[in-house]
Amino acid sequence: MTFLHPLVLLGLAAAAIPALLHLLERRVPPEAEFPPLRYLREAERQSARRLKLRHLLLLMLRTALIVLIVLAAARPLLPSHGSGARLVHEPTALAVILDNSPSSGAVIDGHPMLDRLKATARASLIRASAADRLWLVLADGVARGGTREALLATVDSVGVSPLRLDLTAAVRAAARLVDAEPLAAREVHVASDLQRSALGPGRAAVPRG
Repeated sequence: MTFLHPLVLLGLAAAAIPALLHLLERRVPPEAEFPPLRYLREAERQSARRLKLRHLLLLMLRTALIVLIVLAAARPLLPSHGSGARLVHEPTALAVILDNSPSSGAVIDGHPMLDRLKATARASLIRASAADRLWLVLADGVARGGTREALLATVDSVGVSPLRLDLTAAVRAAARLVDAEPLAAREVHVASDLQRSALGPGRAAVPRG
């Protein structure tokens, strides 16, 4: 199990507070020999056992409550049973930029650069869930919206394009696209060989999510 905010788990140390308070509040009453009250000792022992059990249950409940609050704040990410290694995550607006410009046709170590870029784009899309909003941007600069399966099929069918992607403009447009979505998270993923010719002038804003 992984957590979206793992540092919050430091708050689990607070789970020890109820136990410490319980220990500090324990008092051993002084014993005094008072013969007329000896017959009450058995009733007192039974009452003490009931109180001890009640205090123990309250201690366990308080500790469990603190642990649950901390775990909820840390936002655990649980494996999805229907998708292997995919993780359940908050709804995300995701734009994946796959730079299939002419330079992606280069062969490095016997493997086309485009195959590596497509594998990177697939890795970004494969973790998406039905609650996400997805787009795929290719060298033509067009943002293609669709389901995870549809965009994965598009990635698989992509070849080297004669068009050169303006990567800066593509990232800027993708950031505007995801920022317009009212979802909890917004991401832009780039799969590119980062040729200097693809980097246009200006800066690209980072998505707010």
